[in-house]
Amino acid sequence: MTTVYLIRHSERISHDYIESINSTDSPLVLNEKDILSVKGEERAKKLADLKELSNIDKVYTSKCVRTLETAKYLLAKQNLKATIDERLDERRVGKPNDGIHPDWFVKQYENKDFKTEGGESQREVVLRFNEIMDEILTNNEDKRVAIFSHGYAICFYLLQYAKLEYIDLNKNVTITYKNEKILDGQLNAPEIFKLEFDKKDLIDIKQLIFEELRK
Repeated sequence: MTTVYLIRHSERISHDYIESINSTDSPLVLNEKDILSVKGEERAKKLADLKELSNIDKVYTSKCVRTLETAKYLLAKQNLKATIDERLDERRVGKPNDGIHPDWFVKQYENKDFKTEGGESQREVVLRFNEIMDEILTNNEDKRVAIFSHGYAICFYLLQYAKLEYIDLNKNVTITYKNEKILDGQLNAPEIFKLEFDKKDLIDIKQLIFEELRK
């Protein structure tokens, strides 16, 4: 049995703290450089102390700064090294959506092919996520794996196996697996989903809720 923890990064710093940015970097690159907030750092430290996440064999992160920052305390505590892979990155949003598609948040869940210019669809995200997951499951059979990724990417991956029950413009999402809720409301930062595989066959999905990560 292979255990995979899909972990959304901890809380990132609010742009309310940034007065201006003088940079030639694209919005995508600037997004990838976002760091954790003070609260996000505290939660990442608490995450590393969770008994559930002890004895991890392998850690993967996206190439975004905030995922590696979330993972770093667990890496240090368990003397592990991370494998960074851009296929675990967040969905590229593309050009600003609110003006043209005020319902973009709902559309990206309900329509697998919806995207704006320069962005990715749910189907495209799942394609790359499945590719790296296939490699992870091949190379880590019967091990315990922690994957630090992002909210949309993780949810889109889970929806291959689970059912979207409800979604609204306030970013509340209800997803069920085998008639049990594995997400009901807004994603936390961090958020943890535990997946069990028999070789590459998915056996179970659970949402793990730890109150210390929500304070």
